[in-house]
Amino acid sequence: MKLEPSFMDDSGTIYSNDNMEVLRQIPDNSIDSIITDPPYGLSFMGKKWDYDVPSVEVWKECLRVAKPGAILLSFAGTRTYHRMAVNIEDAGWEIQG
Repeated sequence: MKLEPSFMDDSGTIYSNDNMEVLRQIPDNSIDSIITDPPYGLSFMGKKWDYDVPSVEVWKECLRVAKPGAILLSFAGTRTYHRMAVNIEDAGWEIQG
């Protein structure tokens, strides 16, 4: 798969695709910030894509592509935010509140 942005201008780039496919094509230490609204793990409307929160592996890939000092802003559901936070922290991110 060739990495193609869905939107790009002078202020930033947005990629819309399978997150691991996109992340694996991004060079190490190249992203200033990551803002994401991933699945909340609530099985929304019985949908398979919302069965669980993103794995530690996903957050490790995010950390790999993030520049030193970069931020990760991830939205989460109120019933499952703790699972999201644990996976993010287990991947090596520092949780700040």
